Amino acid sequence: MKKNINKISILGATSWGITLANILSENIKDIVILTRNDIETRRLQKEKHIKRDKIYKLKNSISISNNYEEEIFDSDIIILAVPSASIRENINSIKAFITNEKIIISAIKGFEYKSEQLISDYILEKIKINKKNLGVISGPNISSEIYDGLPATTVIGINKEYEEIIREIFNTNNFRAYSSNDLKGIEVGGVLKNIFAIGAGIIQQYDLGTNAMAAYITRSLFEMNKVILFFGGKESSTFGNSGLGDLITTCFNGKSRNNQLGVLIAKGHNISSAQKKINGIIEGINSTKIINNLLSREDIETPIISEIYKVLFESKDPKIGIKDLMDRDYSRE
Repeated sequence: MKKNINKISILGATSWGITLANILSENIKDIVILTRNDIETRRLQKEKHIKRDKIYKLKNSISISNNYEEEIFDSDIIILAVPSASIRENINSIKAFITNEKIIISAIKGFEYKSEQLISDYILEKIKINKKNLGVISGPNISSEIYDGLPATTVIGINKEYEEIIREIFNTNNFRAYSSNDLKGIEVGGVLKNIFAIGAGIIQQYDLGTNAMAAYITRSLFEMNKVILFFGGKESSTFGNSGLGDLITTCFNGKSRNNQLGVLIAKGHNISSAQKKINGIIEGINSTKIINNLLSREDIETPIISEIYKVLFESKDPKIGIKDLMDRDYSRE
């Protein structure tokens, strides 16, 4: 039997949270943005927008609240659209109000930093919900473009029982949502593209040409597939929206904060000085550290990820990193 969706709560007054709220309001009448506190609630109720890389306005039909207990009680779906760095705090704020029948969808591309867990694993550990009720959304989704109504696609990893209704509520004239049952593959692809976007920014800043970028994306995709399979995901996700699609978007789009980080690193900045110049959370920094350390322990070879790690955390000159990648032992493709 198809589940009826009457109300959706979105945790996070972020650019992606507001963009998703506007999209979902085309199909669901009762949408609420959950804010952090009374101050943020009153400000957003008054101004109806946030300012990030641009101004993101909420549609008038969307409610704003920080009464988690009341709003979550009435909601069929809770979407998490907060930075990965704050997921622990946010989960602690809502977990007491989540009951087993709720659907939770993570729109977060990163790890829970302290535990080094994927966000989906952290959610399942901290919130007592049925595993089939957990989903993830990922894809080539630059918030500013989708907010402006430009055509885009995404993929939502969810149990087969909910695929049809989830596609129905997310699809609009300009936003096409696909579904998949490969939650791990979708989530890992979204994490990895942030790492590879840093390297793409370095290549762009050095003006190494189209051939170099094509080679970089090709080999990054190879490493992405290896890591997705390691986490138990499927190869099909590597070549889908959350894999190849998101990789292309973040490697070529200068609005990506991870891409901007790579550009600044190539200009001579370190992580600290680069972060001060970029407006927002750069998910790829923590993800690079966690993924590199995990793969090193498992003796899984990912040369590009390894070089990005050395550039970020060991002050390696990016030009030497590129040379070392080109000087690796010859091999079959």
